[in-house]
Amino acid sequence: MNLVSIGEFTVDLAERRIFKAETELAAEPKVIEVLCYLIEHRERFVSLSELHDCVWVGRVVTDTAVRRTISKLRILLEDTDTDNARYIKSQMKRGYQLVCPLTQLNHSAAVIAPTASTSKTFNMRKSGYMAISGLLLVLLFCGYSVVSKQSYKLNEAEALLSVSGQKTSLAITKDGSIQAFIGKVSAERDWELFIYDTRAGQLRKVETPTKHLRYVNFVDNDTKLVYIGYEGAKAKLYTQSATNLTEPPVLHPTENFSFLFGPVELPDNKLLLAAGNSLSDNIHYYKYDLAQHTFEQFTYSGKDIVQDAFAVVSPDRSLLALGRANLNEKNVKLHIYRLSDKELVAEYPFQNDLKDFRLGWVDDANLLARTSAEHELIQIDDGKRFDVLAEPGPMYEFRFSDKRELFALNYKVSSRGIYQAEWPFNGDFDRRFELDDNVTELVFSRDKTYLWLLETVNDTSKLHKYFYAENKRQLVMESTKPLSIQDQNSDGSMLLLKRDDRLELLDIKTANTTVISIATQDVYTGNFSSSGQYVYFVEGIKEQKIIKKYDIANKTQSHIIEGYRYFAEFERGFVAADADGNVWLLNDELNRERLLYQGVLYDLNYQLSVQAGQLIIVYRSRVNDWVLSSVNIKTSELWQKRLPQQDFSKNFSIDPSGKKIIFITMKKEENQLVRFGYNFGYN
Repeated sequence: MNLVSIGEFTVDLAERRIFKAETELAAEPKVIEVLCYLIEHRERFVSLSELHDCVWVGRVVTDTAVRRTISKLRILLEDTDTDNARYIKSQMKRGYQLVCPLTQLNHSAAVIAPTASTSKTFNMRKSGYMAISGLLLVLLFCGYSVVSKQSYKLNEAEALLSVSGQKTSLAITKDGSIQAFIGKVSAERDWELFIYDTRAGQLRKVETPTKHLRYVNFVDNDTKLVYIGYEGAKAKLYTQSATNLTEPPVLHPTENFSFLFGPVELPDNKLLLAAGNSLSDNIHYYKYDLAQHTFEQFTYSGKDIVQDAFAVVSPDRSLLALGRANLNEKNVKLHIYRLSDKELVAEYPFQNDLKDFRLGWVDDANLLARTSAEHELIQIDDGKRFDVLAEPGPMYEFRFSDKRELFALNYKVSSRGIYQAEWPFNGDFDRRFELDDNVTELVFSRDKTYLWLLETVNDTSKLHKYFYAENKRQLVMESTKPLSIQDQNSDGSMLLLKRDDRLELLDIKTANTTVISIATQDVYTGNFSSSGQYVYFVEGIKEQKIIKKYDIANKTQSHIIEGYRYFAEFERGFVAADADGNVWLLNDELNRERLLYQGVLYDLNYQLSVQAGQLIIVYRSRVNDWVLSSVNIKTSELWQKRLPQQDFSKNFSIDPSGKKIIFITMKKEENQLVRFGYNFGYN
């Protein structure tokens, strides 16, 4: 069966050609390949994954690319009304099926007459198709394909600068002679701007108007620095001479957005800036005119909580690569745009999670990417990926100079720690728990003989009673879905858990669980009432936050109040945190009586609780430091302390008496500025 008729069209399966009447139609090769595959398997639905495996053999493409090809095929067949499909029927989760009548033709009956101009193409396609068909038959017969994945190794790193502390936001001049970065030399100092001249071996701190800096780059042919600092919760954009650091910086108005990220140089005195008003909202790239102070949107998305990040421009200044994170779907895609017209020219799967990543152009056809601690080379024309080994690595951030040198901030990581200390925290600890890195939470119990220990092993969450005096664990429950501890009731008989975005009650004696929120509810934090009869929790409905009360005995939910992100009982009233970061004392009629605290940031990690007459607030500031606060609810007396990002984490626990804290530090990092040699076979 080489020639078939479908409706008004004739398809040559061998030559991968399509005709309407006597006219050959122009179509992309993959469009014809998909059509032929649907014809050959017309008796059933063909899934997206099958099209991936059998039409795009050996290539990694997105579902979006496959669906786009189907759309082009529908246009070719003039079959764009999907509700009344004449040729291709689609069905959710099943795929696509050819539904029109099909007639087999032979060459003598066919009305197709290749002209002299097409006969050469005919022969070339035939020979190419025979080779491809042979390969497809082998792959289909075997049921799988074996792909040899090439890998590369960077040459030994040359250390350029070794200074204690953390470093981020690496920028380099085009010739690679000068590097700029944001550094936190010690816990007592803020994030500051530094410039290092490799030729002179000089490191200089740049005096800036704001103390809390996060992002820097070179612009205007490397004669200026552009950097972003934060004053409170507001981002500030500055430019400053890179050749004369005594010149005063220039503040550029950016009132449109409170959050700015990663400036990228564009021609004509313009920048590309990631911008948004909250880290829990969409973040996209905008062209910003440094002279006119205007924004022009560059990237778009119709979905919620989509965030574009870490954009880099190709060496020939024609393409832009960035990572698009979908916080709802928990994945990242690699997007390649044409700078001249904002056209998305390629899209590839990048991560099936939300791990930290960075991108850099090796040359105009290849990207170097880091995901967590792994590095890969990505070919932008087909999305193929090759492992890259960086030692002692991994490279936290990296940049290529126009001389094709690779500069990087290299990780040096130390283990995290789990500590017990006095609360309020004075910086010292009285116990360190020697536990492995699988432990994600260690929580005080009402029973003083053990703690609650939560660990993740091979994607399984395990909840234990941890008898710390004997260093023994007693398994209570396991879950293949993410699990966290929300609260425990006053007599210690129940735990409130969050599993896979649903709230559950765990009976300690029986180890039985009761789900208290339904699958369609967007649930945030929850906590027990003082009596233990109820659970208060936060539900998100669109942009609004609503406080709900769950009656444990009657197993019913009821609406309490809107507009708050935290809600807990205190004596004859309540403590509630509103959407603007203000925490209020409410009376029993839910009216505001007194302001307890201002300025809680919800953009990054945060946690609030009421323990032993204290309002305890922990959140990450816009410059990534931790802010620890304790408010005496009766007197409004405030204690507050700041800690570096890696000296704390949101997984902490205050004991019922309000006098002890268990906290987990993050893995500490030191960064060296290094220069690598490399040869990926392209330069």
